[in-house]
Amino acid sequence: MKKGFKKGLALTLASVMLLSTTACGGSSGSSSAAQGGSASSGAASEELTGELRVTTQAWMMGKYDFEGIKADFEKKHPGVTVVYNKVDNADVTTNMLQWSQGKTNCDIAIGGSREHAVQYAAKDYIIDFGDDFFTGDIAKDKFFPAFLELGNVEGKQYMIPITGEVMFIVANKELMKKAGLTDANGKVEAPKTWDELYEYAKKATVVENGKTVQTGLSIDWGTNFMTYSYLSALQGIKGNFYESDGKTIDFTSPESKGLLTSWTKLVKDGYTPTDTFADMDAGRTNFKAGKVAMLMTAASRWIECQENVGKDNTTVIPVPGTDTHGSLVYIHGAVIPKASPKIELAKLFIKEELLKTEFHVQALNKYGKMSPLLAHYQGLENADWPTVVEATKSAVTTPLYKDFSKLDTGIQVELQKCIKGDQSVEDTQSNLKKLIGTLDLTTGLNH
Repeated sequence: MKKGFKKGLALTLASVMLLSTTACGGSSGSSSAAQGGSASSGAASEELTGELRVTTQAWMMGKYDFEGIKADFEKKHPGVTVVYNKVDNADVTTNMLQWSQGKTNCDIAIGGSREHAVQYAAKDYIIDFGDDFFTGDIAKDKFFPAFLELGNVEGKQYMIPITGEVMFIVANKELMKKAGLTDANGKVEAPKTWDELYEYAKKATVVENGKTVQTGLSIDWGTNFMTYSYLSALQGIKGNFYESDGKTIDFTSPESKGLLTSWTKLVKDGYTPTDTFADMDAGRTNFKAGKVAMLMTAASRWIECQENVGKDNTTVIPVPGTDTHGSLVYIHGAVIPKASPKIELAKLFIKEELLKTEFHVQALNKYGKMSPLLAHYQGLENADWPTVVEATKSAVTTPLYKDFSKLDTGIQVELQKCIKGDQSVEDTQSNLKKLIGTLDLTTGLNH
């Protein structure tokens, strides 16, 4: 949703996207506190003191000043100690088991988007942030609408967005220029179709003495991005990624077949690697090393990678068709388990620290991580920011399936076999059609 979520997670586990959503580990905890209201509404004093346990993904600790907000919160609230738990890998069944027993080892869990949170909401394991949470500088109209919506499930806000992403192709301008893929002003024209993108990848691939030393295009096909890559690409091609019912993800249309055929051809002809299957960071690593001209991934990489490939030497270009049909957007949000004994303190930490300007501006400027709050987009220097912001406004998100994790895992397995050439496109489509036919595609709420 980063950078994926967690290195080395086997495909046999539940979807990494979900795993990282609210991984807390352990099994200690106590009964739930009341959900509604603010800290001043009569919460027991003991709930506003003591230890506040925050679980977050390790990558976020490296891009946001978590130590700074810990110190600030503890200073403002004497008697409170913020304790972080960093996670890479986690099995979601651990959380399900804990929370089903009214236990938890964290009071705030950060990570994942609403397609992950819905699975916890369906079991009534996480709180609904009522309207009274959204006041002052964090009133609902202060949020980037797309990101706030990405925490909402059937009219209830189960997740507070912390950082946002939108799918793009990030390009190295110098390498694209050398390949003859820029205009007189140094701008990369967006390819309109996957056939055009194939030609871009071909031109930007460099082979020396029979060895590929520069790849034209890398696509994030790891456990953290495979589903997002498929959905955003199909969205660009056909204007949506659903079957005619507007609910079931499409794996059988001619457009889906065309996309998978394009992907297998890119790999077969040597213009796109499959290294992200084994190492979800491979594409980003090679892009930073100047060995990849284009990388289909989260847009934030265009800022993040400048430290390695040179300031202003990266740009964003739309995934074919998404400039007219919309891209795919997702968030990493914060949820509070109902089993937490510190619900009101957890809400305060989100309000006062996780949403404050200082916490976000550095990540925006240095890593391209999008803030959920509109006020944080003032004075940004990079010329591509308006493009990214506008794309986010028109973007779509993944469907809210109760069985999303099962689908995500199946997509990873089937598409990797297809892309490697170990399974035909037709068999892949058939297998995924059968899989989605066995899943619960409701939210699990109000049904």
